[in-house]
Amino acid sequence: MKKANPFIKLICNIDLIIAMIALVVLTLVTSAGVFKRYVMKDPILWQEEVSAFCQVWMVYMGASAAFRSGSHVAIEMLVDALPENARKFMGYVIDVIVLFVLVFLLVKSQAYVAQVFGRSGRPTPILRIPYTYIYGVAPYGCGLMIVSYFVSKYAPLFVKSIEIPESSGDEE
Repeated sequence: MKKANPFIKLICNIDLIIAMIALVVLTLVTSAGVFKRYVMKDPILWQEEVSAFCQVWMVYMGASAAFRSGSHVAIEMLVDALPENARKFMGYVIDVIVLFVLVFLLVKSQAYVAQVFGRSGRPTPILRIPYTYIYGVAPYGCGLMIVSYFVSKYAPLFVKSIEIPESSGDEE
């Protein structure tokens, strides 16, 4: 099997890379903040703004990667108990439900970001980061979740070819 181009792998995993960077920055800023606040008695004033930025980006980009790697929450006990034809039908019903929920979130989050933060252009108090940069990732994350869900379900060979690491506690 031909290995994927490293550039293609990077592009296909950009959401995972962004989520990992956000997690590292969040961990470092939080650790530094705790040290400065409780040991040096001099809190980092901008810690809350950077933490919010990292948390929002980590959640939406990480959720997209979770959908692609099959790490999202799924309750399969009921579906697995059904006969084969009913399982296939339920698969399509679940696809419609997932699509409906994610499209709903995409539309509503885009409208929310535009209404609350977009028109005002209001920045954060200390670092002056526009709130649209922080919360504007929500609609894009929902769009990436839709793509990731359907690509992982209906084009699994493409997902396997970009070698997404699977999280499993049973590794040897």
